[in-house]
Amino acid sequence: MKTFIKHTFILILLFVTVTTKAQTSINFIQNDYKLALEQSKVSKKTIFVMVYATWCTHCNKMKNTVLKEPTVITFFNSNFINVMMDSETPIGKEFMKKYNIKSFPVFLFLDEKETHLYSTGGEFTTEEFLTEAKNALNPDKQLPYLERKVNEDVRNPENCLIYLNALRKSIDSDKSDNVTARYLATQSKDQLITPINWKIVAYGVNDLNSKGFETILNNQNDFAKIASPKRVEAKIVSVVKKTLTQNMNYLDSINYSKNRIIAKNIHIRKVDSLVFKYDLQMYEGIKSWKNYQQITSESVEKLAWNDYSTINSISKVYIEHITDKDALKSSISWAKHSIEINNSAESTLLLARLYNKIDDKKNAIENAKKAKAIITAMGWNSKDVDQFLKELGIK
Repeated sequence: MKTFIKHTFILILLFVTVTTKAQTSINFIQNDYKLALEQSKVSKKTIFVMVYATWCTHCNKMKNTVLKEPTVITFFNSNFINVMMDSETPIGKEFMKKYNIKSFPVFLFLDEKETHLYSTGGEFTTEEFLTEAKNALNPDKQLPYLERKVNEDVRNPENCLIYLNALRKSIDSDKSDNVTARYLATQSKDQLITPINWKIVAYGVNDLNSKGFETILNNQNDFAKIASPKRVEAKIVSVVKKTLTQNMNYLDSINYSKNRIIAKNIHIRKVDSLVFKYDLQMYEGIKSWKNYQQITSESVEKLAWNDYSTINSISKVYIEHITDKDALKSSISWAKHSIEINNSAESTLLLARLYNKIDDKKNAIENAKKAKAIITAMGWNSKDVDQFLKELGIK
C-alpha cells in the first residue's frame, strides 16, 4: 500500500511538474504551418499564427512582454494551435504571399480548413490582446459571419459598419473599398448624409480611385457638418497618403502619375504638400531628373519654403544631378533661404557647393569658409569642408 501511494505521489508530482513547465510559455510550433493544420484537424482547435520579422521592434516587444504573461500563456495553450512564423524564412515568405500580409506583427486566426476567421496587428496590452483572442473565438465576431450578414442585407448600415470595423484591422482591409461601394450604391442622395454613413466611408474608404473616395470629395461640405471639416480633410489626406505610398513602395511611376493628377485636383494644401514630397521621392527613385527639376522649380517656394530640411535635401540632388544653370541659380536662392531659417554648417556648405557648380569660385570659397568657421566653433570634424576647400585651391 505504501509503495502504491509512493508511486501515485511521484506520478502526480511529475504531472504537476510537466504541466507547470508547459505553462511557462506558449507552445509555439516554429514555422511548420502544415503540422499546425494536421493538429487542428484532429483537435478542432483554431490555429493562431504570429507573423513576425526579426528586425521588427513591435514584434519583439509583443514576444518579450504580452506573450509571456501567464494569463495569455494559459489562454492560448488552452484554446489554440499556436504557430510562430518567421517572415524571412522561405516558408514565411510563402505564407505571407498566400495571405497577403504586408506588415508586422500580424496575428492571424484560421480554422482547420484554412478559413480566415479573424486577424489584427500591431502592439497590444495584455488585456487588449486577450480581448482580440476571445473575439477570434466568437463566431458572431468572425469575418465569415460578418460578411454573410452584409450579403444578406446590403442596405443595412449597422451590419456594414461592424464588418468594416473588423476588416480595417485585418489582413483583408483591401476589401473595405468594395464593401463600402456596394453599400453606398444603395443610398440615394437624400439618404447619404448621415452620421453612420460618415463612419462607413471613414472606416471603409482607402483607395484614391474608389467610388467611396469620390463620394467623400463630392460631399465634403455636407459630411463636414456631421463630422467636422478637420476630420473630413484628415480622411482625404489619409487616403491620398495610403495610395501614393503604395505606388512609391513599388516605384510604380505609371499609377503614381495617374493618382497624383487626382490628388492635385483636390486643391487642399496639405494634399499638395504631401504630393510634392512624394514627387521628390518618386523622381529621385526612378532617376527622372528632368521631372525632379520641373517639380522643384514649380513648388519649392509654394510648398517647402519654411522647411530647411527639405530644401537641403533638394540642394544635394541639384549638386549631384542637375546641370541646367538657371535651375541651379534658383536652387542657390533656396539654399540662401535655408540658411536664413537655420544658419547651419550643412546649409552653408551646400550653398558653397551650389556656387561651385555654376563656377562661381568666389562665393563658393566664401561660404565654404563660413561653414568651416561654424564647424570649428562647434568642435566638429572638418574633414569634408577641408577637402572641398582643397578642391577650390584653398589650403
